[in-house]
Amino acid sequence: MSFTIEMSHPLGPASQQGGYGGPGVGGHQGPHWYIAFGMDLAAPAGTSVFAAFDAHLTKVQQHVPAADTGAVYGAQLFMRSPNDMMGAFYTHITGVPAALTVGSRVSRGDYLGRIYASGGISAHLHMALVEIIGGAPNGQYTGVNLYNSFLNTPGPWTVTFFQNGTPPSITAGGGGPTTIDLSSLRGVQQGLAALGFDPGPIDGINGPRTRAAVSAFQSQVMLMSPPTGSADPVTKAVLAAKLRLAGFVVVGA
Repeated sequence: MSFTIEMSHPLGPASQQGGYGGPGVGGHQGPHWYIAFGMDLAAPAGTSVFAAFDAHLTKVQQHVPAADTGAVYGAQLFMRSPNDMMGAFYTHITGVPAALTVGSRVSRGDYLGRIYASGGISAHLHMALVEIIGGAPNGQYTGVNLYNSFLNTPGPWTVTFFQNGTPPSITAGGGGPTTIDLSSLRGVQQGLAALGFDPGPIDGINGPRTRAAVSAFQSQVMLMSPPTGSADPVTKAVLAAKLRLAGFVVVGA
């Protein structure tokens, strides 16, 4: 039975900066879908990377610089859609929030890390998509090629998977980019994460890591000394301005 996924560009506002090859090109060969169906999406080192669709993480390998070798470098994230019938792989990133572990759920637009460059290789995100016919864990894993769409359009898209071995269809999506609502603490956490700060789990709980992330934002962006660690109206207003400059849709501040 077919199903649809609302999908956004994993580079958010930094999309459409070119690429270095899609599925079957260059080193994208071999039996593993996450290599053979790789899409190398260009962007400068440090560019924020986001979840392209709602998912749960199935494997998380944090970046250990000492383990980088050749074309294998950066953190590795595997994730699957809520119905376990499609998934994605991300690598060549660093700064993955420590709160992201196996079983963590991410929403479309949630911050996953930032692009990492190594060994003179041009900076890019390696991302691959797969359809799982029959569903995980025992279904048939079939790589998906959306490289031209990711390369040439900013999204969002509605992607229909047919579960019969034929390629999915992709149309302009109606979901639009994820809106960040700063009227809630969860929205503040999401906004901080989108700018590269680490508030911990995006759970709406004002824990020590969230307060530390607010303090870091106040110190580094607002030049507040000493920072309060409280997401007061002034802090929310500055956060909203920074998010809008970065291309995000913001409400609630």
